[in-house]
Amino acid sequence: MKSNISAALTAFSLFTAAYAAPPSSSGWTMVFNDEFEGNSLDKSKWNPTYNWGHTHNHQAYCVEENVSVKDGKLIIRADARRHPEAPATCSNGGKTYSLDYTSGAIDTRGHFEVNGGYIEGRFKMPWQLGTWPAFWTLQDGWPPEIDIFEVPHERNLHHYYLHYTKTDWYASHGSAWDHEASFGGTHTGPDKSADFHTYGLEWTSSYLKFYFDDKVIATYNRPTEISQLKGNYIIINLAVGGWAGDNIQVTNANPAYLECDWVRVWKKDASEMIPSDKVKVMSVSEGKCMSGVTGDLSLVDCNSDDAWINLFEQYSGTFRVNIAGKVLDIEGESKEDGAKAGIWDWNGGGHQQFAFEKQPNYTSNVVTMMARHSEKYLQVGKDGTIFQAPLPDDKSALWRIFQPGEEIVTSADDLKSGDQVRFIDNKLVWSGEEQQKMLVEVYDSRGVCCLVDEIGGGKTEVSLQMLPTGIYFITINGGMVMKIRK
Repeated sequence: MKSNISAALTAFSLFTAAYAAPPSSSGWTMVFNDEFEGNSLDKSKWNPTYNWGHTHNHQAYCVEENVSVKDGKLIIRADARRHPEAPATCSNGGKTYSLDYTSGAIDTRGHFEVNGGYIEGRFKMPWQLGTWPAFWTLQDGWPPEIDIFEVPHERNLHHYYLHYTKTDWYASHGSAWDHEASFGGTHTGPDKSADFHTYGLEWTSSYLKFYFDDKVIATYNRPTEISQLKGNYIIINLAVGGWAGDNIQVTNANPAYLECDWVRVWKKDASEMIPSDKVKVMSVSEGKCMSGVTGDLSLVDCNSDDAWINLFEQYSGTFRVNIAGKVLDIEGESKEDGAKAGIWDWNGGGHQQFAFEKQPNYTSNVVTMMARHSEKYLQVGKDGTIFQAPLPDDKSALWRIFQPGEEIVTSADDLKSGDQVRFIDNKLVWSGEEQQKMLVEVYDSRGVCCLVDEIGGGKTEVSLQMLPTGIYFITINGGMVMKIRK
């Protein structure tokens, strides 16, 4: 929570449309929460004041007795009184503050750290000007810092920021407070002291997305700066003065209260995550991968180095696809069925952003790719061209994402048999002595589950006669035992 807001607030921002907060969809797991039940702060989750001490960049001395839990809420109180243990002044950032007030702060350092995900809290601000409530994250050392909200002035306006070290300095030296920069903005809306509202942050390696009342208010695609974030802890505090100014309306008769209904943190399930960065994207129907080696979009042998491309997540589930120094693009920004996909210079339009949706019943990253501007899907025609059209019934609009190190099977070279199971006459033949039935799953080379059966316990064969010619992986009780070609 920094009062010296940098002028460098010119981040690249996209799509402030009303997308619902991530946990409203499947694929997220709550990893931290406090509903503030009971009648005392849970010290297994929170430190009862700033973990570094009682003072920061404002005029209040923060103490545990000004933090309470009552009626299902966290309450931080600010009083117009000097605490008997407070020094006369404190200094921060080259400024000296007279400690004429007493307030509170809590943080999760040593108890819980965030490394991406979705963070949200439900808060009601104090009405008094001169108070500066904040919900933010920090790591040891500064910057970086994420401010999910700060309310230093008008009660209908809150600030949100990422503070980071300027990237040219960071690349050579690492984090440095005197080379700080920031991006972010403000949200103007209802009086945030009149009622409770939710404030959220979605954090991935590619973007930060800020929410108010479950709606996106800004998205910043700044992976280089975001890469400085790691191991952040959560802070909630009620500052007095400082950035909030000298018109302080906290009096003996009117203490200020910051109220919090709950704080929750979710992580996206690993099984739901689509990999970013260096990948290969293969057409499931064609068995070939996207490439720009010809100067335009084409399909090539997936085992070729020409098939490597890069995915960068712009916001939840939506990607920029970098190919040969350009990006995947719908030609002419067309929304018509059959419009051809190609590669072009990045300009940030919806015709260059694709929503990836994982498909059920696949063990690997099999997705559809929908152009955001047209809501039509990329698919492969019989002539090998890639175009957009409504979602078809066949596999022509399915794409398999491979990460470095994943095997891409295109031939029968080096196929192996298991020790106790053999592939004979289009059948899996069990020669072991297992008395219990075991689960057999058969997957094709694209990760599609083609057959589920049992073997063992007296059953010695599983027929693969109905499967088409191809390469298959056989697992027993979840463990891969052999790879065959039929």
